[in-house]
Amino acid sequence: MSQKKPGRNDPCPCGSGKKYKVCHAAQDRASAPPPSVPVHRHQEASFLATKGRQRQADGSYPMFALERFGQLLAEWGPEPRLRFKPDAFDGFVNTHLARLTDEEATDAASMYQALFMGWMRELGAEQAGIFLTGLALETLNRSQQPGQSREDQGVLGAVSRLSLKANRPKGLRLEDHPIIKVVFDVQFREWRARHKEWLEKHEALLDESKLTEQAREALKQAREGNVDALMNFVKEDPELAERIAREAKERAGRVEAKLREASTPPVFAPEEELWLTCVLWEPMQALKGLPPGSEPAVRREAVTALLRGVKGALDEDFLAGMLGRMREKAQDASLDEALRAWYTDASIAFEAEPARMALAALLTARQEAAGRSAEEMVALADLKALTTWTPESFEPYRTLLVQMGLPASAERIARCQEWLKTHPVALRAAAE
Repeated sequence: MSQKKPGRNDPCPCGSGKKYKVCHAAQDRASAPPPSVPVHRHQEASFLATKGRQRQADGSYPMFALERFGQLLAEWGPEPRLRFKPDAFDGFVNTHLARLTDEEATDAASMYQALFMGWMRELGAEQAGIFLTGLALETLNRSQQPGQSREDQGVLGAVSRLSLKANRPKGLRLEDHPIIKVVFDVQFREWRARHKEWLEKHEALLDESKLTEQAREALKQAREGNVDALMNFVKEDPELAERIAREAKERAGRVEAKLREASTPPVFAPEEELWLTCVLWEPMQALKGLPPGSEPAVRREAVTALLRGVKGALDEDFLAGMLGRMREKAQDASLDEALRAWYTDASIAFEAEPARMALAALLTARQEAAGRSAEEMVALADLKALTTWTPESFEPYRTLLVQMGLPASAERIARCQEWLKTHPVALRAAAE
């Protein structure tokens, strides 16, 4: 996209003779990156000396620190407290970006700024303040985790302090807050990546030369930001819906086949695996305990109870953490191409059918979740050697996770303990 794009009804600069809006407008929008966060460059030592308590003499913030914070956010993925609420953010962008692209002679930087300011109005000062407070606690937590470099500890500590209301410079409006801008930039880039991937997958199913006028219009609207238009069209087109459903079924089959291989890494973290075991223990034992030749209705009821349990266990935090790890692995250059492709397939399949795929992983996966340290591996082995699980038996493991700087994991174990107060797990029955 050029700095100043043509009007939608102007001739396309490519010389095709077509109007810009029907020729290269969609392609320009898809390829134009959002502008970088507007900051000035300073030396690293200068930033660490100020510790993020105030702006520099020229009123700016050090570029290296904000750039590094943005990199860390992208590496960690869309976890709670690190992003604006995903549903609200995505809904806002879907609606407002489509409206902005209809305006004449709007350049990329202006569109991006208008989108950011619109989101700030949508969010409101109170919700923005609540978000920054949560971000402050999360970044402080992560700055104290083992393995962080000294520079990253300094950056995260400063971000945490600057995010707290008491430490904000006087006169700093929320829409000018550098941390807010970094989070918005990262989350918008993620939205663009998902949006582009979704369109590419659906466009791969289509031969535009054979599409009806209604189908071409729906696809055009989707390219311009109105994804719902294409989704609604797909639902109304039985042939296209059938092709998409078939592709989803084939993908799920590939993922399940790979799960059964002994070399496939586990998809769950240790605390997630323990949580699923606790919550699903009773319905799983009920299904396994059915005598041979049980009536189909009885077996269906047992399977339904198990599926209900899985759906109840897969809360929003659980899914966000699991899918975030899969997407991160799909981009990990240290893994071979086949495994990265599988992680991509798995993230799509688990997001589409979380309960069914999670149950498949529990029943067919060959590898159990491994500890992230030698101490954690010992604690997990101790837990699995017990004959009965109670809230007290999980306390040493929860304490260890807190010491390891994994508060979200520790919270998941605390939920296990709450569950075990009324649903103790008798592992001996499984051994016998």
